[in-house]
Amino acid sequence: MISCEYFTSGRQFYEKGLKFYELSDGGDVYSTPELEKAIENFEKSIKKGFKERDVFDKLTWSYRILNQDNKNMERVYSLALKNFPNDIEFYFRRGDSRKELQKYKLALEDYNKAILLDKERKYEYINSAFYERGAIKYILGDTVNANKDRDIAKSITDHKLRTYKDYCKLWK
Repeated sequence: MISCEYFTSGRQFYEKGLKFYELSDGGDVYSTPELEKAIENFEKSIKKGFKERDVFDKLTWSYRILNQDNKNMERVYSLALKNFPNDIEFYFRRGDSRKELQKYKLALEDYNKAILLDKERKYEYINSAFYERGAIKYILGDTVNANKDRDIAKSITDHKLRTYKDYCKLWK
């Protein structure tokens, strides 16, 4: 017996997931059952070959909102980057996920790639990419280059940045 899901397209799963995603948003709180259904449908959408950028974006945000599932976020960002290899935000966000998973060398590669792709420094999170790259360098023991990145980040942001000695306590 063939399941009716067999005949459901990736776009249809995406649209269904989008409805659950929107239903989950209660303003200051999210509904867990709706987010779980959104995740299920976004995952099915990708498996069915639907590869629009938004499906990857919404799926990773669903994992983030639901339970900070960095392992699945890293996996989805990796899938997304196969389809969008020059997407600065996906590299930056995968770097964040890898940092949380303590995959520091891989996180460093992602922050490097995000910075490299944004030669004109127009990406809205470029200061964060420099700051986070510096944090990873600090964690890995390269304090000289870490502070250089922090100085660059300070020069392109209008808010105060924590010292790496303080900030990196979160991962030690």
